[in-house]
Amino acid sequence: MAAAFLPRAPEESEGLFGVNNKKWPAKVRGSGSQWNSPNNQEVFRQRFRQFCYKETPGPREALSQLWVFCCEWLRPEIRTKEQILELLVLEQFLTILPAELQAWVREHHPESGEQAVAVLEDLEKELDEPGQQVT
Repeated sequence: MAAAFLPRAPEESEGLFGVNNKKWPAKVRGSGSQWNSPNNQEVFRQRFRQFCYKETPGPREALSQLWVFCCEWLRPEIRTKEQILELLVLEQFLTILPAELQAWVREHHPESGEQAVAVLEDLEKELDEPGQQVT
């Protein structure tokens, strides 16, 4: 069903990442504040990352659904290339952290790699101070 909203071929598409914004459903194109909340962004990221091929009737539908989920998460119609790259690098940075550190940083909802590093550096300072415990 989502395939109707996607460009047929890359050479027909336009815009950032080859997405023809006019063909996307209003909920993907929309710029309402509810779509920008950190909680919704995390939900959209998880939908994209946890999507299973088995949930679709075929490869075309799977690819179409991934495009929808990706655009819901990364919002190429309102974000710059640099902002999208920041999100991707931040996610990869969090992914390579040990599980305990990853959970700690995610709890602080960093919006950039620099913010994630600052959270980790603050944690290191707290752990380095004698008599301090982090709960």
